[in-house]
Amino acid sequence: MIIAAQKSESVVIDNLPKATDVTILINALKEIGLNLEVMNDRIVFNNSFPQCEVSQVPTKVIEVGEGGTTARFLASLLLRGKNSYILKLGSRLKERPWDEFISFANQYGASCSLTDDELFIQGPVHLPSELEVDCTRTTQYATGLALCFYESTKIIPVNLVASQSYWEMSLRLIEDFKNLKKYTTPIDWSSASYSLAFAALNQETFFPHLQMDPFQADAKFYTLLDSLGMLTQEKDGVKIHPKKVHQNIKMDVTDCLDLVPTLVYFLSYIDGTHELIGVDNLVYKESDRLGESLRILEAFKVKHSVVGNTLSIKGEDVRCASKVDLVLPDDHRMVMSASLFMRHNSGGTVSPKEAVNKSYPEFFELFN
Repeated sequence: MIIAAQKSESVVIDNLPKATDVTILINALKEIGLNLEVMNDRIVFNNSFPQCEVSQVPTKVIEVGEGGTTARFLASLLLRGKNSYILKLGSRLKERPWDEFISFANQYGASCSLTDDELFIQGPVHLPSELEVDCTRTTQYATGLALCFYESTKIIPVNLVASQSYWEMSLRLIEDFKNLKKYTTPIDWSSASYSLAFAALNQETFFPHLQMDPFQADAKFYTLLDSLGMLTQEKDGVKIHPKKVHQNIKMDVTDCLDLVPTLVYFLSYIDGTHELIGVDNLVYKESDRLGESLRILEAFKVKHSVVGNTLSIKGEDVRCASKVDLVLPDDHRMVMSASLFMRHNSGGTVSPKEAVNKSYPEFFELFN
């Protein structure tokens, strides 16, 4: 949607998710002047930014909630405009890294500042032909700038220790959209991983239309299930076959951190001693996902430890006999991970349930 918002010709995107992150971005794009037609899972872009900006308007305030991707990509897009905007950030999002964005925005001619939960932006920014962007804490500023300034500036990610596949996927999308006027959104492996993990431990299940996607970081779960003999790729989808596995699993998760909450559940019930390497950046997500994962493991009596940037889990096929009740941060991935644990064991309650709307509104309906 960020790329389509800049195209002078009409662009159609199909198979649009109903996730809150998507609907918030759609509303924001309408706020900044884009003419959008939304019909079920299709969106049509009929004009472009910044040409759609209306001159001499007061500062527009836009609610972006807790979506890091939504806010950071939108912030990069607004640097192309000339009007002033305030992005109203969620309570967790305002605490997440913003210094890098504010620094280069001001360095190259825009005006940008963060006051409590309000990110002020006024462009236009004038970026050089090449720009290095530090990716130590997040790659999303590099990605956002690449998506919004691909015609004029080569973005060079520095310290790209995590999310390499997301960066490569973004570059692929940019190339695709140079010639595309219609795009179909692929199935999301981040969302699919929860049902896949539960199926692999509990019941044979068929997932229509699902296939390996090398440009989605969380499709690494496909490779794991395949290596364990739990997955068969068929012509029209993926079939999962549960089986007893006794194996020590060691996995580098620096480029697929969104997959970690799923892996924490899955590995807890695979016999063996498992290591997830590169978990330190989990503290910068919608919640401290490392700390919350440890709390869930503790609640379900799964042996675990953290040394440096590695989370170790002692997996065994033993189910918790008592119900567990958890109140978690407003973080969709932690709520879904906890739900897997509860369904796998003796039940319980998890809140806030509505957190799943951020990425997977149908989660509980489909899971039940």
